[in-house]
Amino acid sequence: METKYLLIKQLIDKVAEYEIGLGASHDLSLEGFTNFLSHPEKNKGLERRNLSGDLAQDIQEKGNKQETGIAILVTFIYRYAKLYAKKVLQNSSISTLDDFSYLIVLLTHESLTKKELIQKNVHEKTTGMEIIKRLNKQNLIHQFDDSHDKRSQRVAITNEGKAAIFSILHQLEDVSTIMTGNLNALEKNSLNNILKKLDHFHFDIFLNERQSSLPDIINNKIIHQ
Repeated sequence: METKYLLIKQLIDKVAEYEIGLGASHDLSLEGFTNFLSHPEKNKGLERRNLSGDLAQDIQEKGNKQETGIAILVTFIYRYAKLYAKKVLQNSSISTLDDFSYLIVLLTHESLTKKELIQKNVHEKTTGMEIIKRLNKQNLIHQFDDSHDKRSQRVAITNEGKAAIFSILHQLEDVSTIMTGNLNALEKNSLNNILKKLDHFHFDIFLNERQSSLPDIINNKIIHQ
């Protein structure tokens, strides 16, 4: 038998093995089959949380795409992170993940303008100013006039802010560890690269096109790229 036919037979056998392992209650998918091939040590008991109800097929036929599933899962992952971080922050002067994010960015800079700090954290101005106001009130940061631009103010982390960061840094590393869950080293590296690629894509939109409509953004950044 020619090599290509042997390969096709092996592929068919693998699909059959995947179908048996998945069970009758789950739908076959290319994504699931790819994962099945990538992780042969986990071929048994392939289980995933099923969000779909009885009308799933009707919804899919009306345009639900894989991209929708990705967007939902990214949202869930963020909620898991908030849940774990809340356990660490409950006894800290740092009250939210956003507060932590602002402080950790400032920890690596001598100072930043308020606009720079807000942009680096991908926030709208009103949200960012509320966070800065809260951190300043807690004396975790201090603000001062920009010597080069009298219209701007700069912010820098205080010694109290540094102490607050370092007091929970090890525990937040535990949050990072649990967030990557059951991924192996190769999967972590792949996910890191994928997320960096997505962040680069979206941050450019955030800086330059966030006032545009979604159809315009899709047309400019995806269709005509």
